[in-house]
Amino acid sequence: MKLKRLFTAILSVALTLSLCAMPAMAEGATTAGAMPKTSTSTIDKNQKGSITIYKRALDSSGNAGTAGDGETMVSPQGAALKDTGFTLYQVMDTNTLLAYYNDNTTADQVDVKDYFTNYAENKTAAGLKTAYATAYKSEVRTDENGKATFTELPVGMYLVIETKTPQAVTMPVEPFLVSIPMTRIGDKTTGADNQNQKEWLYDVTVYPKNSIAKGTVRLVKQGKQGSTTTPLAGVKFTLNKKNDTDDDYTAVKTDVATDTNGKITLDNLAKGRYYLQETGYTDGNDKGYILNTTGKFYFDIDENGKAVKVDDTIAGKVDDASFTIDSTHATLTVTNYKPDIVKTVTKRDGTTTSHEADYGVGDAVPYTLTIKVPENITSLKTFTVTDTTVKAQLIQNKGSVKISGKNNAGGDVTLAKSAYTITVAPDANNSVMTVAFTPSALTGVAGGEITIAYTATVQSGAIVAGDGNVNTAKIVYSRKTNLTDETGGNKPYEITDKGVVYTFGLNIHKTAKGGTKDGAGLKDVTFDLYKKVDTETLNGNSKYPFCGQEYAAISGDDAVKLGLTTNSAENWIKVKTLTTGENGYVSAKGLPSGTYKLVETKTVNGYNLLSKPVDAKLNLTYAAAWSTTTTYDANGNQTKSTITTPTYKRDGADVTDPSAEIEIVNRAGFTLPVTGGFGTLLFSGIGVLLVLAGVGVLFSLKKKSNRA
Repeated sequence: MKLKRLFTAILSVALTLSLCAMPAMAEGATTAGAMPKTSTSTIDKNQKGSITIYKRALDSSGNAGTAGDGETMVSPQGAALKDTGFTLYQVMDTNTLLAYYNDNTTADQVDVKDYFTNYAENKTAAGLKTAYATAYKSEVRTDENGKATFTELPVGMYLVIETKTPQAVTMPVEPFLVSIPMTRIGDKTTGADNQNQKEWLYDVTVYPKNSIAKGTVRLVKQGKQGSTTTPLAGVKFTLNKKNDTDDDYTAVKTDVATDTNGKITLDNLAKGRYYLQETGYTDGNDKGYILNTTGKFYFDIDENGKAVKVDDTIAGKVDDASFTIDSTHATLTVTNYKPDIVKTVTKRDGTTTSHEADYGVGDAVPYTLTIKVPENITSLKTFTVTDTTVKAQLIQNKGSVKISGKNNAGGDVTLAKSAYTITVAPDANNSVMTVAFTPSALTGVAGGEITIAYTATVQSGAIVAGDGNVNTAKIVYSRKTNLTDETGGNKPYEITDKGVVYTFGLNIHKTAKGGTKDGAGLKDVTFDLYKKVDTETLNGNSKYPFCGQEYAAISGDDAVKLGLTTNSAENWIKVKTLTTGENGYVSAKGLPSGTYKLVETKTVNGYNLLSKPVDAKLNLTYAAAWSTTTTYDANGNQTKSTITTPTYKRDGADVTDPSAEIEIVNRAGFTLPVTGGFGTLLFSGIGVLLVLAGVGVLFSLKKKSNRA
């Protein structure tokens, strides 16, 4: 009877080892020279034993493999799991175990559940009954081979609990019992040498296995500028995984870069916690999108291999719209932001805006800078707008600057005066307007828009026609978020846009036809220059502003009399009086395009005034050579456009030189007879002489007569 009960007890222990929900397995094979320590059939209660645990992962099929026999396997199934913690509890001491095996107890067959208060509800160390709650051996972690060993164990029954589970494991192995010693239940020999159930095994090896979750997720990297998104190629990331031993993280993938579609596939990710961190761009792929190199994009891989959001509060965790996980839990999207700037000029009609317009010297040209604000604006150190002109051509008017904002829903936002500073500082060559924003004060316009409206006055040195008068707007912004030092490789990005103002000129050469000055230039000829009112509108003084001054319109009847028009309803203004200089030249520069006519008011003596006005040929149209092809330099700075010499037309015909000289000819007058002139006096003199001669003859004859 005792032998039967002993046999039953041995089989129960073996069954406990092999039938755990996540089974502990052992193999009879041993390495060369490392034969198991065995004894005779009598337990040596003074013998010390050991428990060696090799923690393994189930294969992809979930196959637990061969049941263990307490001895070391040559090639156990499953991958080794490092940093699994096991704690040992003694539930039977030497005498109790011997009594149990010798049937000196009335206790029923032992079961692992007997040592827990409520095994079904709590099978962790916290659920142990008080009598067994003190660890006999403190936690031991498995090494890189998945091995953990408890040594110097006296004869007894031990409960093994997995007290630290790797993140990759979906469920810890259930607690299991190990007897020191246990009857050897496996062997390597057959026949008479078969040691099965003939010896005690004091050094027991077990192979508990866990199921491991693995997932594959896709990282999508996109850039957002205003409302436009685009995939970003060549953005580098490091993937970090939380350690099982502490709260630190270890890089598991370094400097992996997005492909041409802005994607990275992250496969075979074991269950656990991860974070992605941006590290930079590959060569040639920096397009000015702001990197978040200090932020950490956290996510978990759950027991189903899916990516889920981390709700914990963690320092450095990115917890805004720049990081999202889709509803399938398979796609992670990381967004980088980038501002934008568009420079426009309002045309003289006041209703349309473009990158180019024409104005005259003295005009205050209305400009608008429209800035798309990045959503992460408050994380930036620098956010500054500059506008640069050639001082001799244009100078910004500081008092004209007006700044307004809109939020990301398009609603109006009033920016506090403390949110920016405005300066206009001319240097030797340029005039620079700077609007320096305080990013932390721009919360209301994050993801929205800022508008800067201002005027710049056209100067007397403005270029006439040609390439026009170009001014450059630029936004300067932080290269990365949360920077304190923006020198060296952290120098801010720049985005540049341009606008151009054209002015035109009138060049007159006044020449003589016939007379004493035939072919020569005529000096001191005067003209009045008139302009037809087209885009100009009456101001509060009932006058028309033009080139920085005010002009009253001449009456329609006067305009008809002058020959400017046949329509008395048209409005005209007299804008200049021009007088020719040496060799008959005179010019008027810095005029906007329009319909102009010259009325000659004085000419040179001997030459006739013109009978009607002369077309000044300033009714020009232009098509700017405006290239909107975006270019980037090696540092990711963007230039949005380039400007070259435009094409000009007059009355639909191409004009090579819109400021070409206009030759105006005055013809010599006719010489009329002059009454009472020198010719009459001559004849009168001759007559007087003849009369005197006659009188003299008469006196002479009279004297002769008297002598006679």
